[in-house]
This record gives sequence, C-alpha cells and structure tokens, in this order.
Amino acid sequence: MESVEQAREIVSAAEAIIGTHAIPSGFGDDDLDAAANALSAIRRVLNEFLLADADEPDAARAKQVAALLVRSEHAQATVLDAVLARRAANVATIRDVIGQLRQAKSTVDLIARAATEAHYLGFDRILFSRIDRGLWLASSAYAGGDEGFAHTLVEMGLAHPRKLARPLPEAEMLRRGAPMVVRDPQSNPRVYTELVALTETKAYVAAPVLAWGHPIGLLHADRQEQSALVDESDRDVLSVFAEGLGVAFERNLLLDKLKAVQSACNEYAQGVNALVDDVTAAVIESAAVTDLVEPSVPAVSPSPHPLRGRGAGEPDPLTRREWDVLRGVAAGKTNAQIAATLFVAEGTVKTHVKHVLRKLGAANRTEAVAKYHRMIN
Repeated sequence: MESVEQAREIVSAAEAIIGTHAIPSGFGDDDLDAAANALSAIRRVLNEFLLADADEPDAARAKQVAALLVRSEHAQATVLDAVLARRAANVATIRDVIGQLRQAKSTVDLIARAATEAHYLGFDRILFSRIDRGLWLASSAYAGGDEGFAHTLVEMGLAHPRKLARPLPEAEMLRRGAPMVVRDPQSNPRVYTELVALTETKAYVAAPVLAWGHPIGLLHADRQEQSALVDESDRDVLSVFAEGLGVAFERNLLLDKLKAVQSACNEYAQGVNALVDDVTAAVIESAAVTDLVEPSVPAVSPSPHPLRGRGAGEPDPLTRREWDVLRGVAAGKTNAQIAATLFVAEGTVKTHVKHVLRKLGAANRTEAVAKYHRMIN
C-alpha cells in the first residue's frame, strides 16, 4: 500500500537525520494502524529534536528536520484517510455478511455458516464455538480451502472441552463483555493450549456472541501471514460481526420455538380430531341395533327389503348413516364432499366407508358401488 510505504520511507529518513532507531519500520504492507502510530511517534521525536537543537542550532539539519516533519504530517493524513476508507468498507462488508446470515433457516444452519461467512471480513481462519453450561465447545470452523484442517480444528475442540473460567483470557472477555486481541498466544500459558498448538497462531482476536444479553458463543479469528497479523481494528470488526450474529441467533431461536409450538398445536389438533372420530364411530356402532333401515333412494324402488334380516352369506345390515355415505360414494363424491353434505368430519366419513366395505364384503369403493346398484335394482 502506497501510504504504508511512504511511512516507512519517513521513518528511515528520520533515522538517517537524527540517528534514532526507536521507531519500528517493519510493519506490514496493510498495517495502516501501525503506520499511523509510527508517524505519530516520528512527529514527536522530530519536535523534541528541534526543541533540543534550539540552544546550539544546526541550520542545515534543522531545515531537514522541519521538511521531514511536514512530510510526516502529510503522510499521516494520507494514512488516516486510508484507515477511514478501510473501516467504511468493513462496515459495508459486515452489513452484507450479516444479511447473508439472515438467510439461515434454523439455528443449526446458522452455526454451520457462522465461521464461513466471517472469512469475508478478511480473516484467514475463523472458529465459532458454543457455550454450553459454561463449557467452550467448538462448533464450526473455516480455514480457507483446507476443509480437512477446519474439521480437525472442531474435532480437537470437542475432544478437549474447556471450562470458561480463569486463567483463560476468554473468561475475562466474557466477564467484561468486550472483544480482545491476544498477541502472544505461543508464549502465553493462560490460553487454550491445545488449539493454539494446533493452529500455531501468532496472534488472534476474539469476541463474545450474545443473545438477549447472555453469552451463547465465541468467535476467534486470525491471519497466517506474519506481515498481516490481526490488531485492534480487526478486533473491532469481529466484534461488530459478533453483535450481528447474536441478533441472527435471537431471530432463529425464536423461529425454532415458533415451529415447535406450531408442531405441538398441529399434533394436538390431530389428536382431538382422531378422538372425535373415534367417539362418533363408537356412538354410531352402539346405535346400529336400533338404527337398521331400508335404503331410501329417491326415484328408485329397491328390491323387497334387501337387508332386512339376513340369511347365511348375506352382508351385515347398514346403519342409516352408512347408507347416506354409500349413496354419496355411488354418486362419485369424495370423502370431503360427503363430509360437507352430512356435516361431519372427513375422518368420520372414512370410518363409515371402512365399515361399509367390510359389511358389503367389498374390496374397494368401485366394488361397493356395484353391490349398491345390485341391491337397489
């Protein structure tokens, strides 16, 4: 990046003029924050040099220092403009990424997508972990094109669950409810040593994921290139993403609960309908002894009493309601249409049809209709 390279040149020029090596110039090509900090330090050193040189002025060197001071101010303004532009771009990216998370259909889907979506924020590797009864449980990971390593990362986390308590830095992060940067994980004895050893991370950022104000997960992210290690700016980006992820979890958890309630209501309604059908069928069966009638078919005179008293091999007598249903079947009506005509539930009609087929010894509706026409002709 041109503004970063310009900052390096100014640091080198300052070292050549006043002989100081207190300002590091080895920051990464994209490390705008480090470049801005270095330029601020250079301006402070140059101003101190001018004040110290006032007693025994060296006109030539003072002129060089003044010119370099002006260059450093201009360079810092350029770097800060680049920082603001990058942050604006990050905000737009976060908005787009969170918009993608809203398309998740369930909480399980959201967990699976959380790490993958976060890589669009400029991180090389991301780990999303659930918090379950105070345990840190790895759930999903992204590691570029290395899906095998991402899977290994999750398996390692599940194989070595850690209690979120001291001395883990994440425990303090959850207590404060604020994101963090860990710059020395390889030499820090307080970190999650198994995951740090596996990833060989040089620095990482982390942020809590909250739903209704309670921590439900953790996000970790890093970069593999030494020249582009994560910093406070990355911490803030991950924090904003974590906030959006928390809102997405709130939404999906509510949707999951609504689906569960809807399913329970449907099951309850089905149970009530089945109970009503069973009661209706039982009442009809109990009334069958006194409810035997001859078929009444408008404009058709049945043969003399076809079902009154039955001899050997003759079908069981049909009840009045079963005759009504049989006439509807013979008319080509569906169960729903018959139910609407008789003002009963469709399940009740199905029960009557079943009884009619059994009593007539018919294998199906077509055969029952054929027997019906033979009875009334």
